[in-house]
Amino acid sequence: MPENGNVLLATDGKPHSEKATKYAYEYAKLHNATLFIVFVVSPKAEEDKEKVIQDGMRVLEKMKNEAAAHGIKVTTLLEAGNPYETILSASDRVKAEAIIVGTSGKTVLDRVLIGSVSEYVVRNSRCTVIVVK
Repeated sequence: MPENGNVLLATDGKPHSEKATKYAYEYAKLHNATLFIVFVVSPKAEEDKEKVIQDGMRVLEKMKNEAAAHGIKVTTLLEAGNPYETILSASDRVKAEAIIVGTSGKTVLDRVLIGSVSEYVVRNSRCTVIVVK
């Protein structure tokens, strides 16, 4: 990745995404990149929508402060929609040269939900995708 590019970190704020977050901070710092952090509010969360939005705002604020403390240029994005398409759309909008996503693979449900998002992004992205386990 060239210096001063854009990188997108897709997060859900759950513990398994911490490794991806740390990796994204190091990657952005190393490449002097602007880090865009996206949190997607899924339509599946309709019944808990307000709670999910509040959680997303809290997660993004915390991550923004952490990144800034590391001297990283950061912009946060709270998006609504299907995680698969929303991550790719955000990547296109910010002209990301790389997308960083996390996966846990701890349980069958995690592999289906988290793994499928990572796999979709890998298969359909126009840029480099880094999956952190």
